[in-house]
Amino acid sequence: MLVGVGGSGKQSLTRFAAHISGFKTFQIELSRGYGATEFREDLKKLYRTAGVDGEPVVFLFSDTQIVQEGFLEDINNMLNSGEVPGLFAADDKDRIANDIREWVESTGGNTSKDGCFATFINRVRDNLHIVLTMSPVGEAFRARCRQFPSLINCCIIDWFSNWPAEALLSVSQKFLANTDLGGEAVRGSVAQMCVHIHRSVEDMSTRFYAELRRRYYTTPKSYLDLINLYLQLLQEKREELRLARDRLLDGLKKLNDTNALVTSMKADLARLQPELEAKAAATAELLIKVAADQQEAEKVKSVVAAEEKDVKVMQQQAQVIADEAKADLAEAMPALEAAIDSLKALNKNDIVEIKSFPKPPPLVQMTMEAVCILKQEKPDWDTAKRVLGDTNFMRSLEEFDKDNIPENVIKKLRKYIDDPQYQPDVVAKQSRAAMSLCMWSQAMDVYNRVARVVEPKRQALRAAEDKLVTANKQLQEKQDALGAVIARVQGLQKQLADAQSEQRKLNDQADLTRLRLERAGKLTSGLADEGIRWQATADQLQSQIELLVGDVFLSAACIAYYGAFTGSYREELVRSWVAKCQELAIPVSQSCTLRGTLASPVEVREWVLAGLPTDGTSVDNGILVTRGKRWPLMIDPQGQANNWVKNLEGRNGLRVITLSDGNFLRTLENCIRIGNPCLIEDVGEVLDPALEPVLQRNVFKQGGRLLIRLGDSDVDYDPSFKLYITTKLANPH
Repeated sequence: MLVGVGGSGKQSLTRFAAHISGFKTFQIELSRGYGATEFREDLKKLYRTAGVDGEPVVFLFSDTQIVQEGFLEDINNMLNSGEVPGLFAADDKDRIANDIREWVESTGGNTSKDGCFATFINRVRDNLHIVLTMSPVGEAFRARCRQFPSLINCCIIDWFSNWPAEALLSVSQKFLANTDLGGEAVRGSVAQMCVHIHRSVEDMSTRFYAELRRRYYTTPKSYLDLINLYLQLLQEKREELRLARDRLLDGLKKLNDTNALVTSMKADLARLQPELEAKAAATAELLIKVAADQQEAEKVKSVVAAEEKDVKVMQQQAQVIADEAKADLAEAMPALEAAIDSLKALNKNDIVEIKSFPKPPPLVQMTMEAVCILKQEKPDWDTAKRVLGDTNFMRSLEEFDKDNIPENVIKKLRKYIDDPQYQPDVVAKQSRAAMSLCMWSQAMDVYNRVARVVEPKRQALRAAEDKLVTANKQLQEKQDALGAVIARVQGLQKQLADAQSEQRKLNDQADLTRLRLERAGKLTSGLADEGIRWQATADQLQSQIELLVGDVFLSAACIAYYGAFTGSYREELVRSWVAKCQELAIPVSQSCTLRGTLASPVEVREWVLAGLPTDGTSVDNGILVTRGKRWPLMIDPQGQANNWVKNLEGRNGLRVITLSDGNFLRTLENCIRIGNPCLIEDVGEVLDPALEPVLQRNVFKQGGRLLIRLGDSDVDYDPSFKLYITTKLANPH
């Protein structure tokens, strides 16, 4: 029987010893409605493991699992005789006898039913080791020892007393070995300080009971919580303060960079000013030049426009002359074209036909004489025959220079033309071939007559066209000059636009620089005092970081050990701890407090709005509730803590239960599964044993899921789950 307050390590030591010895550990699992029947069923399983299976087994039974006092009566019988009366019914005994008979035969024992069962009980005695873990706190332990004497007579009693200083120091040194605390000396001092705090709280607990008759127990669990909480809080606070310090230092760096940028912008602005002035002067000069060239271009343009107008008039006049000449020529052209077509219709035989006349008919004679006159030959038949004999006769007629017929030829031809018998249709009666030559001669006469009218017009047209060509040439020269001027003006305009664009860019850059200078000036002037404050705050944070080793250590000690101590005891403890830290050269603030180290103003304000009193002890209590590694049990006879928790967690889906509720375990299970906070209010000095896994935070991971064993089932555990416990007992024990 292991006797010690909760958290002394009784169960941990038992499991460790069982593992070393090769024993299997067996514990009952409390569930909803667990009673004597379920307990005896578990005992049957235990007996079969030890008696039938023959496995060495440790039955670990804690006083927190005593749902009914009848459990201890069965254990009393097990300790006394190894057998629980009435545990197995007759059919159970038959099954056990059948299961163990083979082993009994192999050992040479009595194989009867009674013999097998007796062997079964003996084998249970050999393989079963019972370990009872009891707490001496309260009257229950003494009453049970009186009622069940086998607890004393048949057990080896092992009292778990306080750890010696050497053990405490060894544990703290082991946990702190790999932590950066500023050197080996400081690490050794912190390890010694852990021992001092634990011992000082033990002494204060004795005094607390002597003065106020209130019990307060310290256990190795509290000591381990102190060290683990210290390591966790130290890392968190270092990260928090470093982040805050770096944020301020970054702000200072940005402020210094801004000041440097302001200086740079001033230099840029001073450099831009001469450039702006030079650009403005060049742009003004270029603007004057562009205006002058534009004016010149306008003059040239007006001259060209006037000449274009004159040329257009000339073109119109020439066109009128050309149109009149064309109309006059149109009169003679049909006869000429008909004669040419008729000539083209003649062939060699037609010419031969005319030449063959020894004495031609009068009209044929007349026709050939007219042809000879036009060709400026002698107008007789012999000459005519010679002309007709020319191989190029027909071509000479087609290509005849009709535009240059002499006037005397026309006069000679006139007497033939005026002859009324000299008509193509009349001539055709005497010779078809002569008709074509008649038509040709008459066409030449008509053409010559028309050409006399047209020729002056042609000469006028040629003169107009020559004049037009000259005017067009002059106009083209003027247009080329105008194009060159316009191109030069456009080039200057583009140059001006580029210069103006660059000037605008420089002006915009200068304006932006001025605006930035103005804003930066406001910023730097407004933050000048802030920069001083930031630097002071950063230095203060750096000092706090250096003092974190001691401040966080004392804060962890407060969370682990403050417990039920009232305000005056707490302050006295902290003063003594600060003095001891200074004695051991551990960096620590002179006015170190739990609320000063771990409480943030925003968080405290939220607590106060939820109904927490504003005094220092209450704020410390708030930190104990929110930062502790165990679920908080609040001694709350006036109901302040109860109301505060309800207001604080109400918006988070708080569920309020009491241990007298019939379905409180189901409600608790739902809260654990979905992560809602849960408040168990008005508890007494004894808690329901089914709460043990939740109070111990026996969370394990399986298949990537966080689970907790609640009763006889595994429940998904949400890390957001919070548990609060309150009691109205003023001095619970």
